[in-house]
This record gives sequence, C-alpha cells and structure tokens, in this order.
Amino acid sequence: MRTSRVLGGVVAVIIALATVSAVVASRRAPPAVPAGGPVAAVQSYLTAVLDGRTADAAGWIDPAGPCRARDLENGSVAPGYGAPGSRVDLVASSASGSTATVDVEIRFADGGMDPFGGSGYVERRTFSLRTVERAWRLTGTPWPLEFCDMGG
Repeated sequence: MRTSRVLGGVVAVIIALATVSAVVASRRAPPAVPAGGPVAAVQSYLTAVLDGRTADAAGWIDPAGPCRARDLENGSVAPGYGAPGSRVDLVASSASGSTATVDVEIRFADGGMDPFGGSGYVERRTFSLRTVERAWRLTGTPWPLEFCDMGG
C-alpha cells in the first residue's frame, strides 16, 4: 500500500512539472533575430503576410523582381493564411556576400489551409534574398505568391 502512495506521488509530481514546463514554454518570447539580416527580412515579410498587411509585405520584395504589392492584393494570396495560432519556425539560413537563403516551416493552426479542417498542416518553404541598397529583399516569387503579374 505504501508503494502505491509513493508511486502515485511521484506520478503527480511529474505531471505537475510537465504542466509548469508547458506553460512556461508557451509564454516564452520567440528568439531574438538579429536586425538587418536575411532572417529578420523574412520574419518581417511573413508577419506582414500573415497579418494581411500586403503593402508592408510588398516592401520586403526585391523591386527589380516580378512581384509588386498588387500581386499580394489581387488574390494571389489565398485567404486564411493568418489563422490564429499559425506560426513560422526557422529551419536554416545561409548567406554568402549579397545573397542568402532562409528555410522555414509554416505551421497552420485551427484548420487554416487544411481542406479537411484538421490541425497541424505544415509547409516548408525556402526564401531567396539579395541585398538592395544595403537591405535584404526577397527575390523571385516568394511564398505565398504562386505567380506575379509580369506587366510591370
């Protein structure tokens, strides 16, 4: 009988510690990203996209590339990207001179972007960047754009 009580107490302590750890981890601020780097540029772009601030997002796109603010505004971005609980996790980044790549995993919560309404949908994306006037800008057709109006 005494063994059962001790074992029950140990299990209760483990559950309490796990709960406290989960609460602390969920309230922790995201890791600081060095300002002015390619990861910060991707973070700012994706934050603006997920918040629906298309003009701000477009400011992070390479002005010499094919994409403009109107591409983000004209329905090239599907609604629902910014579902509450969605998050972006940095996977890797590398820079060499005036070019860089940033790999991220975009996790959609609350069924966002899942046609079956489930949770936990994940997309892995790679962003290419280059420096433009000493600032990092996304090149090509960055996610979530699938195409850009080449009309200028």
